[in-house]
Amino acid sequence: MWLLLFGLGAAILYRLPLPAALAALPYPPPIEARYALFFLVAALLRVAILRARVGALERRERRARRVPRRDVRFALAPPGLIEMGAGIGKGVAEAMLGNPFAAAWAGAALLLRFAASRPPEDPTLVARRAAERKRAIAREQRRGVLCICGVGLICVAACWWPVLSPRWPAAWATFVHTAQAQTRGWR
Repeated sequence: MWLLLFGLGAAILYRLPLPAALAALPYPPPIEARYALFFLVAALLRVAILRARVGALERRERRARRVPRRDVRFALAPPGLIEMGAGIGKGVAEAMLGNPFAAAWAGAALLLRFAASRPPEDPTLVARRAAERKRAIAREQRRGVLCICGVGLICVAACWWPVLSPRWPAAWATFVHTAQAQTRGWR
């Protein structure tokens, strides 16, 4: 998307009039100067966008790596078989003794323990997320470099187009004629 926007900007740059103060100079700047300035601004803008996106990905990675203090305080290991058996046994014993309120309280404590428990993170899942973030960062960096190179090529092509456009049909005709002459010997 950025290559398209910057490329269209470079393509229509020659149609924009030169500011009056620069046009009044005895030797106005060449068109290449405007394209060079446009390329520098586009490259700086794309690098700023790249740094913002990569920074967001890195912040997300750091946030995922650290465990918030709030989650540590309430994170309990899931109850094991012994704890679950003791909780159920306590509830049954209270019910047999005729105290249904204490039995309900033991059941609620066991349910709360299940609700507050947090399963341990799967190491393969954590590694997969980290690898995906690294791939996303590398992909964004490649896109940024390709966008800057593409805008540079468009700027160079736009600068050289007035010079090459009159010669292009003649060069193409010479190329086609040479290619046809070369292929006649193959038949």
